[in-house]
Amino acid sequence: MKPTASAAPSPLLLTPRDHTLILIDYQSQMAFATHSIDIPTLRNNAGLVASAAAGFGVSAILTTVAEKSFSGPMFDEVTAPFPDLRMLDRTSMNTWEDAAVIDRVNQIGKGRIVLAGLWTSVCIVGRRCPRWTRASRFT
Repeated sequence: MKPTASAAPSPLLLTPRDHTLILIDYQSQMAFATHSIDIPTLRNNAGLVASAAAGFGVSAILTTVAEKSFSGPMFDEVTAPFPDLRMLDRTSMNTWEDAAVIDRVNQIGKGRIVLAGLWTSVCIVGRRCPRWTRASRFT
């Protein structure tokens, strides 16, 4: 039998209805040690991701680490597209050790999570909790 093609979107594609974007630690102190990209380009790229997510109505979580005591505020390019979104400031480098972040993910309740941040080798360590291990896909 000859296979036939169809013009249907893949179920693997992200839609605003099925995922949450978590933007992590886009802060000046975290960016200083980044050498793979210059800071203005980093800020612009992060802002483009945030603007696209807001424009498409994607649920989002913005989280910082030690904003007031060490790392500074999240880049304006990232926060501006989400003027009403409450920032979640953490005391732990690992996002998944912060109860407020976990609570917010569970409140939103989407099955897929897209993670973007600086120092992801630290800020997304141990990203699995029992609920997500069963039901979520990470990008």
